[in-house]
Order: sequence, then C-alpha cells, then structure tokens
Amino acid sequence: MNLNDLIVEKVKDLPTLPTVYSALCDVIEDSSSTVEDVARVICLDQASVIRILRVANSAFFGFSGRIDSISRAILILGFNEVRNLVLASSVMNLFNKRHSLRGFKPQDFWIHSVGVGLITRLFSQMAGFRRLENFFIAGILHDIGKIFFFEFMEEEYSRVLTLVNEKKCLIREAELEVLGMDHALIGSLVADQWKLPEPIRNALHYHHFGTIGEQADLLVASVHLSDILARVLELGHPGDDLIPQPSEAVWETLKLRPGMVTQMVPKLLKDFREMVGTVFLG
Repeated sequence: MNLNDLIVEKVKDLPTLPTVYSALCDVIEDSSSTVEDVARVICLDQASVIRILRVANSAFFGFSGRIDSISRAILILGFNEVRNLVLASSVMNLFNKRHSLRGFKPQDFWIHSVGVGLITRLFSQMAGFRRLENFFIAGILHDIGKIFFFEFMEEEYSRVLTLVNEKKCLIREAELEVLGMDHALIGSLVADQWKLPEPIRNALHYHHFGTIGEQADLLVASVHLSDILARVLELGHPGDDLIPQPSEAVWETLKLRPGMVTQMVPKLLKDFREMVGTVFLG
C-alpha cells in the first residue's frame, strides 16, 4: 500500500463523532422537534451543556451573564448554532494529543483555528449574509487535516515540519512534497467521512484558493481571507510563519470596502480573547 492509500485508509478508520452530536443532528433534522427535544439530547452530555452556556454568555454573542438554562441558550442561539458548537467541542476532544512535534503545538493550532472561526463569522456579517452558522465552524475546522496528520501520521508529519523549518515554506507545500497530498484535501475527506454539510467540505478543500475553481463562494472566500488575517495578527500558530498573498477574487466576493478590515480588528481581538480565554481553551 502506498502512502496516499494509507492516508485515505486512516481517514476511513477515524472514530465517529460522539453520540450526542449524531443524536442532536437527528433531532434538529426532524421538523417537529422543539427546543425541549434538543435540550434533552444535549443534557445527556454535561460537557456540552457547560460549553454551550459559556459560549452563550460570552461577549461574542452579546448576552453576558443573562442565559441560565440550556433551553434559553438554544432558543437564543438557534438549533444550527448549538449543533456547531457541539461539533467544535467534539472535534477538539477527539484530537486530544498535547505534546508538540518540531514546533507544532496542538494548543497553538486550536487557538489559530478559533481565531479563523471568529474572523470568518465577522466577514460574513460584514458582507450582509444572514445565515452565519456554517461560517464559524468552517473557520474552526479549516485546518483539521493538519491535526489529523499530527495525530495519525506523526512520523511522516515530523518530516513535513522538518522541511518547513529547512525551506521556510508553507506547511501545505511541505505536505505535498513529503506526503503527496495536503491538509486541505484531507480536511475535505474527514468532513466527508463525518457527513458534514457540503459547504463546509468545500471551505476546507478550497480555503487556500478563495474560490471553487472559477466559481465565487462566500464561505470559501471568508475562510481564505480569515486564515491570512489570523496569521497577520499572530492569533495562535498554524504550523508555519509565512503570510500568503490573498486571492484578488475574495475582495469582490466579500464586497469589502477600503478600511473595513482595519476597523474590525479591535472588536475581533476583544472577541478572540473572550472566546479563547474562557470558552474553548480555558
């Protein structure tokens, strides 16, 4: 079996997402489900209850200290937002190695990922897009392929990280040279294995390009630019120290006016400190 086939087989052998997430998806997809039905499922997992309440009461959502029950949190945040928070929590718990590998530190990786999630959501708000649920989770999961390599291909990924340090190149370029495929492709395969929505799979697969071929895509463009801005602001560490040039197409797709990105930075940094410090990694 060649290396590419081995990687694909390891993706197929990934553990399934926790039962609470699968059950939550089933309940939410039932049009007759109520807030109480969703709350009953979430309450089967105390860690999810705690995390959702902490997020709901964070400054990020603007309800600091006012949400005291899981039912009220669901009512205010909405079914899809809650489902994505459970998904983010589940994925972080699933990939749980704590040691570093040649400068690649899982906690710094997740801090970067949360930063990209926050920026992606802000870009979608600025672009006037009303359904924001997929933006935050696509940003958090955009580099999930890296943590897959780190968890399940550690020896091979050590060579990737060595090459990054030697050549001072993007981690994606080193992955292609050493492994024959990059984390973006693996991320899309992981998303497919977990049956995540197609827009999220596309965002993971194409986030380095900002478009899907010639086709503009708001979610893909948002994740693309958010990843670069998170690097500029040094929010966590994605595994290399380079800052790629953004695709010119994303500016038109996101309809960003001059100065808009600069104006969003103070709010972004405030939200970032709140989310990282007290919710996901606190």
